[in-house]
Amino acid sequence: MANFRSLTPGGFFSSTPMDKSTGPVTIRMNNPGAINGASWEKTYPGFFDTVVTTPGNASTIFEAPEYGVGAWFQLMTKYRAAGATTVGSIINRYGGGQDYSAYVATVAKNTGLTPDTTINLDDDQQVLKFGKAMFRYEAGKPLPWSDDQILYGIRGGRAFARTGSWPATPTPGPVGAGPVGPGPVGPGPMQPPAQDDLLPMLEKLITALAVNPPNLQNLPNLQGLPNLQGLPILQGLPNLQGLPNLQGLPNLQGLPILQGLPNLLGLPNLPNLPIPQGNVAQQPVMSVIDKLIGGQALTGSKTILGVLSYVVVNILQATGTLGQASGALAPIAGIVGAATPAGQILTILSIALTVLGALAKVDRATQTISAAVKN
Repeated sequence: MANFRSLTPGGFFSSTPMDKSTGPVTIRMNNPGAINGASWEKTYPGFFDTVVTTPGNASTIFEAPEYGVGAWFQLMTKYRAAGATTVGSIINRYGGGQDYSAYVATVAKNTGLTPDTTINLDDDQQVLKFGKAMFRYEAGKPLPWSDDQILYGIRGGRAFARTGSWPATPTPGPVGAGPVGPGPVGPGPMQPPAQDDLLPMLEKLITALAVNPPNLQNLPNLQGLPNLQGLPILQGLPNLQGLPNLQGLPNLQGLPILQGLPNLLGLPNLPNLPIPQGNVAQQPVMSVIDKLIGGQALTGSKTILGVLSYVVVNILQATGTLGQASGALAPIAGIVGAATPAGQILTILSIALTVLGALAKVDRATQTISAAVKN
């Protein structure tokens, strides 16, 4: 029976390593460094099991995240013995021959180090900075562990590498300046994803959908989706009345968002309106929103794109929660889960695109009617 816990008072840990809805593999398996089942891990303190997470990929479950950090530190000592001592050489060896140039660049940017910087495993603060950047890249989201938890794991891992036993109270390294021992800690503040994180997440989402598209035949009736008007997340959308030039649209300022709009997908195409005569080329009618978002290429398509993106995000969140995501979709379902910052941001964007598309339809219809009346 596993004894899942944190070795520091109040520290974050996971007791549900196989529940995909609780987060990415490294977080829910207390394995910040994504250690993947080497034989030496089975005798490492806190080892619980090694499981296959996706085809061809295994991950180790630790009883406490501090033990997982210690195992990562043990791997760093093995790399140092093999001659990999710099940021770039460590991460490239970590990748096992894959192209990890983006990984190296991201860690260097987030730490202020260069790919040629030598990592001193006796320097607590440098190892903490370097480790957190690697853990952040592996998790794909902000880390739930406090610095004290990670330092505890680094110091415990250093002591184990030297003595073969995990200390009751790990002590700082000769160069480190962090707190001694566990100390009072909390789960650590969760930060929203940086702007640089969103593009890799979207790229992974698109790749996963292309490799393993969801079976749309098994989707529940879309009429059962929650009423968008009642979503509390809509309250956080920016005030659309404050956009430039929108004040000139007839009666839009008095409309409650969504409630006063006609059927979003059922607007008529206005086929019976009189067409102006003459040889002047007719320019396509575009609203202010059309000009700001996509231009003519997305005119008339924003609403359906917003609805479809909302449905796709909800499918991924549902499959992740039920544990039915498989293959390349499994990590994506974890990243865009309903409780993750990325999932919330994608939901807001899809709803915002739907609302803006509907407002653009109303504006285009108003312009078309005004032009027809004038003629």
